[in-house]
Amino acid sequence: MSSPRSDVLPKGCPPKIRLAGVATLGLQPAASSPAIVYDGRMFKSRRAFLRQSLGLAGLALPLLAACSQTAPAATAPTPAPTTAPAQAQAQTAPATVAAQPKGVALGKLPSFVPIQNTVSPPDLPGSADGLVNPGWISYPKQLFQAVKTPPGAGGDVTVSLESNNPPFPPLDQNAQWQALNKAVNAKLNVLYIPFADFDQKWAAVQAGNDLPDIMCTITRPSTPIVPAFLDAKCQDLSPYLAGDAIRDYPNLAAIPTRAWKSALVNGKIYGVPIPLSPYFWWFWGHQEVLDKLGVGYPKTAAEFKETALKVNDPQNNQWAIGSEGGSQYAFSTVNGLWNGVFKAPNYWAVDSNGKFTYLFETDEYKQAMTYAADLYKAGLYHPRSLEYNTLSARVDFMARKMVFRFDGLQPSPYWGGSNAQPMDPASHITLVPPFSADGKSKPVYYFGRPNFGISLLKKSGDARIKELLGILNFIASPFGSQEYELLTYGVKGVDWNPDDKGNPVYTDQGKAEIGVFGSAWYSLTRPSAGYYSPADPKAPEIYQGYEKQLAPLGVEDASIGCFSPTFAAKGVILLDGVGGGAQDIIAGRRDISEWDQLVKDWQNNGGTQIKDEFAKSYAQLASA
Repeated sequence: MSSPRSDVLPKGCPPKIRLAGVATLGLQPAASSPAIVYDGRMFKSRRAFLRQSLGLAGLALPLLAACSQTAPAATAPTPAPTTAPAQAQAQTAPATVAAQPKGVALGKLPSFVPIQNTVSPPDLPGSADGLVNPGWISYPKQLFQAVKTPPGAGGDVTVSLESNNPPFPPLDQNAQWQALNKAVNAKLNVLYIPFADFDQKWAAVQAGNDLPDIMCTITRPSTPIVPAFLDAKCQDLSPYLAGDAIRDYPNLAAIPTRAWKSALVNGKIYGVPIPLSPYFWWFWGHQEVLDKLGVGYPKTAAEFKETALKVNDPQNNQWAIGSEGGSQYAFSTVNGLWNGVFKAPNYWAVDSNGKFTYLFETDEYKQAMTYAADLYKAGLYHPRSLEYNTLSARVDFMARKMVFRFDGLQPSPYWGGSNAQPMDPASHITLVPPFSADGKSKPVYYFGRPNFGISLLKKSGDARIKELLGILNFIASPFGSQEYELLTYGVKGVDWNPDDKGNPVYTDQGKAEIGVFGSAWYSLTRPSAGYYSPADPKAPEIYQGYEKQLAPLGVEDASIGCFSPTFAAKGVILLDGVGGGAQDIIAGRRDISEWDQLVKDWQNNGGTQIKDEFAKSYAQLASA
């Protein structure tokens, strides 16, 4: 399991603004405002995005990183399950369990085999390694069938789903659910878990005796996945998925290798990932402000400060840069901006001897922290940076109350021109090209965590495991397939109708069944990311171009695929101490002379043990 990321949520964080799962906004696109489907998410218009981001009508923006320590707490009701509870027994489950792995190397990952879509191929193909996502200029006129034979055996299959949406309509009123049952040849019974209550409900699921057949969970420190639970009650999927065995499930084989690494626990594949694109954090700038001053984007840390001083205009309510508060951000020195510029580790680094180092232990991090403190002292950070959450900081950035912003959301809301707030001059938000501190060494870009979560399978017989994997393979069907259309939009003529260009537009029933934040079925797994914009055909090319800039600079967190029980138990608490101390130093509330002791406290209170556990896990995988 990987290290703390943008979804490590401090106390007081509103729970409804944490999710970055599949989010397809069921709203008709405005003609002048681009929309995009990316990483399984659609934003149909800038207006739709802003309605969600401002929390109107009780809605909340789906984010992994969405709140600060000072954000007011919010509560959410716990909807009842929409159908049969988790205790419902699958009628077709065999009495025996599947055979244990034979001849499968420890830590052997599934082969990566991209889908060969010749019926509705992308207009902009992605890269062979999956790091540059494909794009479609328009919605395909013809769809292909990704799953030729229904995978189910005709009986009941109980699944747990999580979502920020209210529970969707019951089966007898839900056209999509009915069509999905027919397509997979199974009766899918649902245990619905609201995202706001996920950790509590997931703990109850693990403690119970009657588990769902397929269980979604979330890969983050606050959602513990205990190895003893996996060993006792969950299926080791290595015999079915490791290496070329995954070719039996082509859509799962098309999930990039990096997403599978967090499905490894003690060298065994215990789940099917819900993949995330590596490009979660983006550094954005108001291009129009720089154009007005006749300056370009900076190429060194010193140039950034010079540019920041030029654009900083507090008298007109415009600051150079803004960040959210919290130990997992610390003025963007933890989540990948300044620690990336100064080349501290992407959370964790490992040397040739297998020794792990945490970013806070490095001189490079201390340089990044000192640099951020210098910017803060110069008055370049928006004065609300200690109290912002990601949502409120984003709204002020789009209103040009800050010129630069490092933001943890997929790129859709940051369209220049037509998708920006009406301003004079018009807003034009673009990606800031990565740069290194000295401008001489190669810049780096820190890839985000590889998946949102994984789906675990209850221990069952061989035929049952293959059936369940077949259902997940159906759900992972890619863009351009009939299966994707059903899962994303529902039933044509009931849940959606095409507009004059053939783009799917939700009906009221479709909005109720799919929900504002997208299909809950994608909380089990989903296809890899892709770009499609029904309102702006230029969108896929622009964002694919950004990915082509970032992909060669990508650096992974070295802990991905390793497991530390101490980190799982204490990682968030320890981060609050050292990351919170860094934030205080940057803000001038503590002296930098205290830093070395803060790092020693982290080491003594569990950090050294975490490093040793990661090293042991890493060695086990390396020797396999």
